[in-house]
Amino acid sequence: MAKYRLIAATGCPTGIAHTYMAQEALEQAAKKKGISIKVETHGQVGVENQLTEQEIIEAEAVIIAADKDVQSERFAGKRIIDVSVSKGIKEADQLIAAVLNGEGVISEKIERAEGDKEKQHVQQSVGHEIYKNLMNGVS
Repeated sequence: MAKYRLIAATGCPTGIAHTYMAQEALEQAAKKKGISIKVETHGQVGVENQLTEQEIIEAEAVIIAADKDVQSERFAGKRIIDVSVSKGIKEADQLIAAVLNGEGVISEKIERAEGDKEKQHVQQSVGHEIYKNLMNGVS
């Protein structure tokens, strides 16, 4: 099984072009830097190239480039950069450089009342969070 230095998740509400454009941009940016990356997509057909629990554990950091929910609670305890899908397309090189420079937020763990599972809470702009919630209702 391949070990990925970085992992990412992309997704847009309509799940057509932007999801895969962000995937391609991140993969190309990582390749330029000689960095291994696996990008999970949340498109119109559902989740593709799904990240395994082991891949998540072994990865140094996570890039989320999505305008919809990509189950980010799976990345609890990881350093995360969370941006819009359009930034994943337009600023992929900068995102890869930023995460390699140690930028990003370490997710906070919040215990859920109904069990022992931990859930992450990532610092995001309020506007981006509202937008993602609205767009989840669209898709």
